Amino acid sequence: MKDSVIRSRPPRRAVPGAIAAGVFDLSVHFEGLANPTRLAIVEILARRGEVRVSELAELCLVSQPRMSWHLRTLRHAQVVSTRRDGREVFCRLDREAIDRNLRSFVQILGAGADPKGAAEPSRATEALPAPVSEGVS
Repeated sequence: MKDSVIRSRPPRRAVPGAIAAGVFDLSVHFEGLANPTRLAIVEILARRGEVRVSELAELCLVSQPRMSWHLRTLRHAQVVSTRRDGREVFCRLDREAIDRNLRSFVQILGAGADPKGAAEPSRATEALPAPVSEGVS
């Protein structure tokens, strides 16, 4: 009975169809960023580069299992990547994947715009927003 009530959802995939076949779904990327703790993780990694998972958990005031859950979500969303060194796990931003997804998003925004007013991907990626999390060091 318990098994019939608790079902795990399969990970989301790209929208089916010829246009999106094999393409990473941007909604997964943005869904990964749709949490204050995960945004704090991104901000910390942007400032510090590579950080141990246990240190991230301390900085974000969450338990190690909860931090691992957030990092799994961010890895699936192509925001962070991890590496293991012995018993320690280090994570860093996957800047190439973030750039690729941001460029795809900018293309979507520019698709319906006037060609004279269409945003260029290089200009859109230059400006960084103000920090999302306050009080996280």
